[in-house]
This record gives sequence, C-alpha cells and structure tokens, in this order.
Amino acid sequence: MAEHLKSSRIRPLFYGFTAWTFWIVFYTVVFKLQTGIPWGHAFVASTNTYYIYALLSIGIWFVCKRIPFDRLPLLLLIGLHFVFSIAVSVLWLTLLYGFWYLAEGAQVFEVVGFRSIIGWQFLFGVITYLLIAGLFYTIIYYRQFREKDLKEAELKLLTRDAEFKALKMQLNPHFLFNALNSINALVTRDPKEARTVIGRLSDLLRISLETRDQRLAPLDEELAFVHLYLDIERVRFGDRMAYEERVEDSLLRLPFPTMVLQPLIENAVKHGIAEKREKGNVVLEVRRGGGRLECLVSNSVAKTGRPARKPTSNGAGLENLKKRLYLLYGDDFEFHSGLKDNDRYEARLSIPARPYGSD
Repeated sequence: MAEHLKSSRIRPLFYGFTAWTFWIVFYTVVFKLQTGIPWGHAFVASTNTYYIYALLSIGIWFVCKRIPFDRLPLLLLIGLHFVFSIAVSVLWLTLLYGFWYLAEGAQVFEVVGFRSIIGWQFLFGVITYLLIAGLFYTIIYYRQFREKDLKEAELKLLTRDAEFKALKMQLNPHFLFNALNSINALVTRDPKEARTVIGRLSDLLRISLETRDQRLAPLDEELAFVHLYLDIERVRFGDRMAYEERVEDSLLRLPFPTMVLQPLIENAVKHGIAEKREKGNVVLEVRRGGGRLECLVSNSVAKTGRPARKPTSNGAGLENLKKRLYLLYGDDFEFHSGLKDNDRYEARLSIPARPYGSD
C-alpha cells in the first residue's frame, strides 16, 4: 500500500516534468527558427519562457477548481476561460520580457525580434492556457468520478452490512423462543434444571451479542455455540435426541459464517426430533475438499408418507441463510437441501476455505 501511494504521487510529477520538457524542446526549435539566435540562447529563452508559464499554471488550476465545468452553461464557461487566457498570456509575456529586460537591458528586444514574434507568442499563450485548462478539467473530472465510484462502493458495503445484520437478527428470536419453551416446561417439574437451562441460555445470548457485528468466526467457536444450543434441547427431548459430529481438528480454526450452523442444527432438531415420537438423530459433518469447506447437516424424518417440509420456522429459514451467504460470498457458495432416501433430510453447504484472518 505504501509503495502504491508513493507511486501515485511520483507518477503525476514525472508526467508533468516530461510534458514541460517536451514543450521547452519544441519552443527552443520555434524560437531558433523565428529569431535566428544561437541554439544555446534559444534553449535558455525557451526554459525561462515555459517555466514561468508552469508557475502560472498553478493559478489556472485554482481557476478550474473554482469554475466547475458541469455547473455553468457551455458558452459562459468558454467565455470566462477565454478572458482568463488573455489575462494569463499578457501576464506571462510581461513577466518574461520583464525578467529579460532586468537581466539584459533594452537590447533584448532587438536580439529576440520582439515586434515580429510578440503576436505569435501572445496567441501561443492563449492556446496553451486553453490546453492546460482542458487537461486540468480532465483531471478534475477523473478525480470526481473516482470519488463518486468509491462513495458508491462504500455505500454498497454499508448497505450490505446493514442487510446482513438485519437478516442475522431475524434468527435470534427464533432460538430464544424455543429455549424459553424449554424453560417453561421445566419451571414446575424441575426448577433446578430450569435454572441450569437459564444459565445456558444466558451464555447463548452473551455469545450472540458479542458476535452480532461479526460475519465470520473460527469454526470451533460456532461449534461451541451449537453445543450450548443442543444442551438446552437435550433437556426437552432427553434420550429421544441423538447427535453425532464429524469435524477434523485441522478445520477448527478456519473461518465460518456466524449464525449459520446453529439455525441448520435447530431446523434439523425441529423436523428430525420434535416431529417424531420415536428416537431420532442429527448428524453434523464438516470436511475440506478442493480448497472448500463442505458442511452437511442431516436428520431423520418421521415416516408419515408425506414429503418432508422445508425447515422454515419464523419466515426467515433457508431463504434468510441464502441471502446472508450471498452477502458474504456472492456467487461463490452452494447450498442445497432436500429429502434423501425418504428417511433423511439433508442440508449441504459449500463455501471457500481460507485460513482465519487471511482476509
């Protein structure tokens, strides 16, 4: 980044120096042909001439900044700059010949053929002003375009961030609702266990608040959140719920989208355990393949002969998750869910696998 900034500052200076040097060489030839003076004198005269104009160009820059090209009628803009070009050309020639006069005396007017070239020099000064003003307006327009582009990109990121947080917050009340139902069932039957569940729910809410601004977190932290949720659900379902987890230790520090695993597990519990009278099981598997993380959440389903329902709960569900994943990865993710072999429901997620903190 530092090298890029340094390069971005040096490059305009290099281009400006190159442009002025070109004009000095060009005008040296013109001056030699017009006056017939020696090449050395012509080069010195050209150098003095155009470095004086280079200094005056600083004023042209401020004029262009104060007269926006997109806020005035075209004819008025051209008229104003034509007047300024005359004033700058007169000032340029006054300074040029004034310095020569102070250095060489009155003879300079005879050496350079003042009367024969002053008109052409005046016209050249006007044309040079208009060319420089056009160049400055091009630079100003380019900067404004870049600033507008950057602001739009920043606004888009802020909008996406706000949308991401809004979608994420839609999920929090759902697991809170289920947890409160579990506590409600325990209050009269087993107050001690109810207090335990309240403590776990407190931990859930604390973690949820701590990660509300996070998009990614290490996989092991997301798994810890899932384990807290399952501890609460085990109070409700007891031996009816079996849970199996297959995750390699080497994957635990890889980044994973926050609040994605828990809703998937919650949906699996709801449709694979709560809707079954017999024992059911939920399986979570995370593996790495081809530079991607492959996540599979599956659950047994009740054998009712009816198609399994999509695990949508509070109106957010899978569509909510897909929107959040799109905000994080664009099109670089895959998410599929559906019934498999008529006895299990699967949700498959594939996202890029990168070392934590690499972004």
